[in-house]
Amino acid sequence: MDTAPEMAVSVAIIDSGVNGDHPHVGGVVSGAAFSVAGDGAVLQDAGYLDEIGHGTAIAGVIRLYAPMAALSAIKIFRTDLTASMPTLIAALEWAVSGGFRIIHLSLGTTRTRYRAPLQALCQEAAERNIVVVAAARTAADRIYPAVFDTVIGVCQAPGCPPGRLIHHPGAPVNFGAHGQPRPIPGLPQERNFRGSSFAAAHVTGRVAAFLEDHPDADAAVLMQALQKLAT
Repeated sequence: MDTAPEMAVSVAIIDSGVNGDHPHVGGVVSGAAFSVAGDGAVLQDAGYLDEIGHGTAIAGVIRLYAPMAALSAIKIFRTDLTASMPTLIAALEWAVSGGFRIIHLSLGTTRTRYRAPLQALCQEAAERNIVVVAAARTAADRIYPAVFDTVIGVCQAPGCPPGRLIHHPGAPVNFGAHGQPRPIPGLPQERNFRGSSFAAAHVTGRVAAFLEDHPDADAAVLMQALQKLAT
């Protein structure tokens, strides 16, 4: 565990954990892992080491934009990119109660029975001035929590270069962005990870960088800044 700079923007990454020693990451300051026991109970432990590399790649994208960010890993994916909804809700509850400035979500759900608990948590986050960035599959996707008014929803935009954003006025999902992580030497980029979770990470990194310079910005100011960056 590393010590964050005093004024660093805190970012909770809900994903597969993070390997803090990866050169693209440069350390994490805290973390937790959530899983479901055989009896259905949600368990929490401190083992947030990434087993599949996805969350580490997400962290690397965020660090590209915000080198001083205080990254924390919340592990809900283990051997693949699936997690139960009780696990996601428990992880989001932990992140909201932890007072992070930004919460990054690489996933969501279309199951309507989970809309209410997710919306309540995202509303609580907004009231605490916590920014939630969540991935969606397309600009028209009706996935929770990316479509909530209290959340910045992001999907992969084919052809969108790194560092650029596309604004979707009036669409359920706010922005499109580049859908790939940072290149890894020796690995062709077409064999690397890709998808909307990385598009969301590019926006999360932008948000963290903006908040480093404007720590008191509210949601309206932040949204205006992102829209100005968008093409």
